[in-house]
Amino acid sequence: MRRSSSSTSAGSGVQAAGRSFLARHPRFTLLAVLGAGLVLVGGLFELGLRAFGSLNISYYTGTTLPGLHRYGYGDIPINADGYPDEAFVLSGVKPRIGYVGDSVTYGIGAGYGYRVPDLLQERFPQYDHWVFAGVGERLEAPSLLAQIEQFNLSAVVYLMNLNDIVPEADSPDASTWIASRARTSWFARVDLGLRGKSYLYTYVRFGLKTMLERWGYEHHGMKAYEFEPSKYRDVFAVTAKRVADALDQAAARRPGLRTCVVVLPYEMQVSSDAARTYRDLGFSWEPGFENGSAQAVLVPKLKSRGVKALDARDAFAGRELKVGEAYVFNKGDRTDWNHPNRVGHAILASWLADHTDFVSHCYGPTR
Repeated sequence: MRRSSSSTSAGSGVQAAGRSFLARHPRFTLLAVLGAGLVLVGGLFELGLRAFGSLNISYYTGTTLPGLHRYGYGDIPINADGYPDEAFVLSGVKPRIGYVGDSVTYGIGAGYGYRVPDLLQERFPQYDHWVFAGVGERLEAPSLLAQIEQFNLSAVVYLMNLNDIVPEADSPDASTWIASRARTSWFARVDLGLRGKSYLYTYVRFGLKTMLERWGYEHHGMKAYEFEPSKYRDVFAVTAKRVADALDQAAARRPGLRTCVVVLPYEMQVSSDAARTYRDLGFSWEPGFENGSAQAVLVPKLKSRGVKALDARDAFAGRELKVGEAYVFNKGDRTDWNHPNRVGHAILASWLADHTDFVSHCYGPTR
């Protein structure tokens, strides 16, 4: 005798109700299994890289949190004002020299006590040499004006990294897909939360960043304009104008303020061994860059606006340096040709201290 359709449906419903949630949703089950598998594999890679990885994943991280922060290259103190220096004593009577710039000025690769400003403090103790720098920062007029007013600076020395050569933020050159993604708030939060903490994320980031650098991009997601000065002369001009305008505004706000720009070289510009090494690793640049073609374009443009600008390649003239001898090499999660180590900072500081034109113009009469 045949069962009625209603009894069949009821039986099927009972059977379905008796099955587990995962059995009733096979697609969800598949995704859950795949997700769990990825988490497991990722966890195993994380543990493996922690145990056997060679990168110092926190080498290039920075902070504005007050306190003493320890890195693989040395210590960086952050004072109560959020700057990488000892406490600023505002009751002091010495003229105050403010050093602005990015991670090189901050001290990555050297550490407190071994940076250019610290070494110049030893040579010229009649001044206070204060560091106003941050990882990834460039000279910006609003922050500079606030610093000279709040801390009553007598002079400003901008230690300019070549990767500061960028177009205006609203230009088409600065709006590439990579640059736009690099500036999104969600990416910044993820990067800040994971870089230097997760070995897996830092290694993946290092691999992707190295690939982009071989394609001619910088850490900010834009083209590495500094490597092709003949092609991007307009970007060099915009950069020189931006720097000169900021310094002009600062001088107008505080009459008598002394301002200088020290253009720092890349390692392949001061070491033929480094140039060969980076070429062998797959990186490239415009012919002549290693001989200072970028500085040959930038420095005259700055000087034409009345800026005291120095080409710091001269500090390394006549030296036969091996790759990594005066610059950071193969220490952290990036291929690094722009961070001097303690030897490099000492060379730069000694050259500046002996550069009478720099001292007289940027510091003023010594006492």
